Amino acid sequence: MKVLLIGGTGLISTSIVKQLVERGDDVTVYNRGVTPWRIPKTVREIKGDRWNYPAFESQMKGLTFDAVIDMVAFAPENAESLLRAFTGRVKHIVVCSTVCVYGGPLTKLPAADDEPHRPVGEYGKNKSRIESILLSADGKDGLHTTVLRPSFTTGEGATASGILFDDSLPNRIRKGLPVILMDGGKAAWAVAHVSDVARAFVNSLLNPKAYGQAYHLTSDEHTDWNGVFAELAKAVGGRLDPVYIPTDWLYAQAPHRAVGVKYIYQYPSLFDNSKAARDLGFKTTVPLVETFRRQVAWSEEAGKLKKVEEDRFEDLMIGAYRKGAKPDLPEGMDWNPWGNQTTG
Repeated sequence: MKVLLIGGTGLISTSIVKQLVERGDDVTVYNRGVTPWRIPKTVREIKGDRWNYPAFESQMKGLTFDAVIDMVAFAPENAESLLRAFTGRVKHIVVCSTVCVYGGPLTKLPAADDEPHRPVGEYGKNKSRIESILLSADGKDGLHTTVLRPSFTTGEGATASGILFDDSLPNRIRKGLPVILMDGGKAAWAVAHVSDVARAFVNSLLNPKAYGQAYHLTSDEHTDWNGVFAELAKAVGGRLDPVYIPTDWLYAQAPHRAVGVKYIYQYPSLFDNSKAARDLGFKTTVPLVETFRRQVAWSEEAGKLKKVEEDRFEDLMIGAYRKGAKPDLPEGMDWNPWGNQTTG
């Protein structure tokens, strides 16, 4: 099978590419060429900017693929360009969406794949529009479309940053230092290993059961944020000392860095994966503690894991909260890690 990945070198993309190559597919990736290369050298790379729609669509004209996976569609215009580029020319388009299309809180737990879309931020709103555009094109001019919705996915290729994007978090836990959790840490959550999520993408390609469908791809191992951090502590051989701080206080003091807490992590987030299991063979094979062991090991080997002294964000936030004061954060410390407009 000839497969094009738009993106192709990110967290989930890397695992998808490796699995496609392992099963013998002919794989090409299309991206700007700025992300470090962690995929097999045999993979063909086409450099370009998919946001430059005329140029992107022109580049695709002379190429043929059986299926296209778009991992970096973040705006409705991306989806419209995708259809212009490939309608009538490929059999199957698979788009990576997100469970953020649902917003929060969910109407039931675990949520089914038909959970109503009520996104609260631009990221979720845009992904919801993308889904609508792609799924409405299913069956037209020989094209079929599928939407896949990962949740919190991690493993090799990701830094261990927790809910506040603190890459010193494993070292904080190893030292027994206090770490921030919001609202008692009781929101139910599930964290999936990247290889499990990627396998479902691979199994969806040219799969008639997947045509015109949308699926969750989340972990079947359910816990809460206390449990998530406890497994991280077990993985790094440290001791968990949580400091529980209200979501609203975190967001008021650090509206950029705490944006994920405000719009995503504070809400219980469990999903029924039975549809993906039935049609795509999806299942959780990597336990959470092993997921974190692999993630932290990769972070350390890649030199991505920070020392506690390199990021004092949690210390400053905890100190201010305990004193009932406003934290004195240095310029640039409250940065927005979400380059895809999570905020409303």
